Amino acid sequence: MFHRDIRQCSDLNPANRLCQIGRPRRLRPVPTRHATTRGRLAVCVGVFAALGACSGPVDEPGTAETASDGTVTVTVLMKDMRFEPSVIEVEPGTHVIIEAKNADSMPHDLVFENDLATELLPRDKSAVLDLGVVDESLDGWCSVSGHRAAGMTLTIEVTDA
Repeated sequence: MFHRDIRQCSDLNPANRLCQIGRPRRLRPVPTRHATTRGRLAVCVGVFAALGACSGPVDEPGTAETASDGTVTVTVLMKDMRFEPSVIEVEPGTHVIIEAKNADSMPHDLVFENDLATELLPRDKSAVLDLGVVDESLDGWCSVSGHRAAGMTLTIEVTDA
């Protein structure tokens, strides 16, 4: 019975170390990547690249649309601690609507000196802010701590036509 115990190597058998001495080690083959794995990877990369190209920005930042009643709607992008565009020029008496879109990884908002503001927007969210009729220049900024000091500001300049 003793010989059987030694020959049956297991983790529970104290003689396991004795069984292992003098035995050649079994080497496991290194797994190789097959052509199908590379092909699948190439297909996935191609599909995601195509989806990224198709899902570009809906509106370009700074795009201004003027309605028949003279209302100007401007798309403002929040990205890389900046507003794009950072300066919007309008004529006196223009009704201005801002569509703010956050394309940054951190939340941002847009606050103007006349106490109009958007809510704090997470990534890929947008908000519409109706400034009403603008007769004088307005300064805007992101109210998140340190963002205004870092240069995240927006100015609506009223220019003479």
